[in-house]
Amino acid sequence: MFRQRLNLTLTVAGLMLGILSCTSHYRIDGVVETLGYEGRELSLIEFLPFRTTKFDSCLVNHGKFQMKGQIDTTRLVFLCKDGQPIIPVYMEKGHAVISLLPTDMTVSGTRQNDLFYSFLKKKIEIDNRYEDMSQKRMSMSRNGMDIRRMELIQDSLRMIVNECEEMICSFMERNYKEPAAVGVFMMLSAAPTPDVPPLIRRILDAAPDEFLSQSYVSGYTHRVGYNR
Repeated sequence: MFRQRLNLTLTVAGLMLGILSCTSHYRIDGVVETLGYEGRELSLIEFLPFRTTKFDSCLVNHGKFQMKGQIDTTRLVFLCKDGQPIIPVYMEKGHAVISLLPTDMTVSGTRQNDLFYSFLKKKIEIDNRYEDMSQKRMSMSRNGMDIRRMELIQDSLRMIVNECEEMICSFMERNYKEPAAVGVFMMLSAAPTPDVPPLIRRILDAAPDEFLSQSYVSGYTHRVGYNR
């Protein structure tokens, strides 16, 4: 009888260890160097079409904050201040670092956050070049510059647009199976349009069925009437 109870105890203990080993732990350390955050509550909130879920929260203390816990799957959430979204964050296994600086806000240290924010950094760099060139064109137009120089600037703008589109499509092609790709798609498709923009159609046309079946993506394709 004792041996049977011992074997049962060991079996239950083994099952419990197996269950616990499937649980992923996340940790987020944050640094804030922006005014208006000290003593305020920061939360990790998931915004879905019919449900909003708060997963974690803490107070900013001396310019720092920390959250940690368990998670069963990778989730795209938003770091929020007093319930208002600040930046997207992937809650996933590992140790992530959030930096809220006056000139930059980033998340790094875990796979999906590194993928998403490396993409975002490249896109911002290209967008800034486009904006600088566009301002130059407007200045030249006001000053009455010759048509030939204006055409050269217009050609440069088109090249920047093409570079940006190729960068986006290349990223998506490499990462369709990664949760970060859904986050990028959400960002690109956020603006409401009656028709599917050419870039979005290009992304969807090349996407595997696994990507198209993601809840946000399938919701978008249904809403806009996209058919491959």
